[in-house]
Amino acid sequence: MKNINVVIVGMGQRGLTVLERLRAVLSERRLGTGMDLHLVDPSTPGQGIHEWSQPEHLLVNTIAAQITMYCDESVVDSGPVLPGLSFLEWAHERGYKKLGSRFVISDEGEPVEENTYLPRAVLGEYLTWVYDQLLEDMPDYVNVINHRRAAVDISPVADNRIDVTLEGGFKIDADYVFMTMGHSLGGKDSFDRKVENWVVSARAGNSHMAYFRTPYPISSLNSISAQAKVAICGTGLTAADAISALTIGLGGRFEKLSFDRYRYIPCGREPRITMFSRQGLPAGGRAVNQKGTYGQYKAKFFTRDFVDACCSKNQIDRGNAQLDFDRDLWPTLKKEMAYVYSSSVSGEWADPTTYQVEPEVDAAIDLLMVPAEHLTFADQKEYKNFIRQHLVEDIADCFGGNVDNPRKAAADILRDIRDNIRHAVDYCRLTPASHQRFLSYWCSISNRIASGPPKERNMEMLALIDAGILTFFGPKPELGYDEKNQRFTLSTDRFGHPASEAFDVLIRAKVDLFEPEASPSPLIRSMIASGAITPFRNGAFKPSGIDITPEVNVIQRDGEVIRNLWALGYVVEGAHFYTYVLPRPYSNSRGLQDAGRAVIAMVDDIAVCHGEDQSPNVAVA
Repeated sequence: MKNINVVIVGMGQRGLTVLERLRAVLSERRLGTGMDLHLVDPSTPGQGIHEWSQPEHLLVNTIAAQITMYCDESVVDSGPVLPGLSFLEWAHERGYKKLGSRFVISDEGEPVEENTYLPRAVLGEYLTWVYDQLLEDMPDYVNVINHRRAAVDISPVADNRIDVTLEGGFKIDADYVFMTMGHSLGGKDSFDRKVENWVVSARAGNSHMAYFRTPYPISSLNSISAQAKVAICGTGLTAADAISALTIGLGGRFEKLSFDRYRYIPCGREPRITMFSRQGLPAGGRAVNQKGTYGQYKAKFFTRDFVDACCSKNQIDRGNAQLDFDRDLWPTLKKEMAYVYSSSVSGEWADPTTYQVEPEVDAAIDLLMVPAEHLTFADQKEYKNFIRQHLVEDIADCFGGNVDNPRKAAADILRDIRDNIRHAVDYCRLTPASHQRFLSYWCSISNRIASGPPKERNMEMLALIDAGILTFFGPKPELGYDEKNQRFTLSTDRFGHPASEAFDVLIRAKVDLFEPEASPSPLIRSMIASGAITPFRNGAFKPSGIDITPEVNVIQRDGEVIRNLWALGYVVEGAHFYTYVLPRPYSNSRGLQDAGRAVIAMVDDIAVCHGEDQSPNVAVA
């Protein structure tokens, strides 16, 4: 009997979750046929954007204890649980220690703790270790074939077959396919094209002029001259990487002055850096974790039942179940944050059945969300002083902890109850207009206060400000081009008089949205052209990604569902909110859930077509 062909296109973190669930499901169910498992990815297996070749100064944004690639008992309806090491457990077993400012495999040094932020390169090593373990433990009737090439087309053909074409023309005749590609799918947008045209017109008169639509690979920033003035668009995690590359990466270093203060010792090769964003504020640092390895806040008000009740009420009152985030959801989410804030202030949990938000707490949440909204500044100097004080207070809040400090406690629940927020957003539960505002306005605020970098990054930022290396431009800036002087410009009218600044290099430090119709990926272009995929839409609004069913099956342009083709992760970011995060232990991870259910659907279908071997399954180690 001919083996069935299963293909996973993309072997980064999402492909790894599919592989883990396949290995787990096959530990309990021995198929009545052999399987050729084709793994398609030109990069290092498992790592995706976490390449182990990255410099050590680039850190993971999540503490070591809150990352795993294995299921646990919290992940429901997704197949059996098989044991596997979390990132922290693996780091301990591997022998990683902190020796000075480095993390190395050594008998000396400080042990890696649950709240340690490890280098991204070390995470890449863990991901590839997981990959190797999974392949080693696969049943003997699964034949694994690695294709170190990119896929250029996935095309449904007759008799429920799918042709997967690789670079060079090699074709796989597949029975089942999983699309788990990552950030390489993004393409240039109108902003990129406009700025690149400015650079082309300026280079003859300004040799420093350059535009980086992404700072990755981070080594690309080595081409920036110390004489250039640099502007970084964005103030979050990607911006923190760019700053690190232009300081530590060039040979500068930070000297510890006290538990919460650094001093920067420059190497002399650093350019001067200006950061800017719509909000004009640095991202809040991650507070000291006081919740333990697995602790998470459980919503009292903003529950899935609450969201469902809102949809039902809207259907009755307005004839449309879609929600308006600001009108229907934000007041209750704000109450949730206020409840945690109040309980942190008092030191004990209030009774949720009688809790009422006091005016001063309501104002505190407003200030947390938009701290500069109603402030006025005479000039840039006054604004820069405000930013410095804002960082000082944020660092103090971080050391206060994510339970004891009211602001950090209130912000941190946005991570803890993210699945409830997903329940309110996914699959067009918001109206098109509200969905667009949610992504452009609310998410940027949520990311700033709840998904910022480790607190040490903000300590570094403060030291760089004091060293005269780094500064912030004002809020609501306008980007322009000075044709006469052949430089970029920033301007704002938020001060007592108009302010502007010129610079030579622009780094766009934001996560790209995946717009299928603009993607340069040959795979996406082919599938869009053939109608095998179509952009996900909420009315006339296209949030991002491709269209899928709740079972994560791909929907074609004609509306037909491809039952043997699944898509997970970044490629479906529009239908699914916040696909970027790695699985977290004991949190019923959405990524593992989706992977498990898709794998179970495939195995069920194989069983219908080929039966199951009822003999004891002894093939899995």
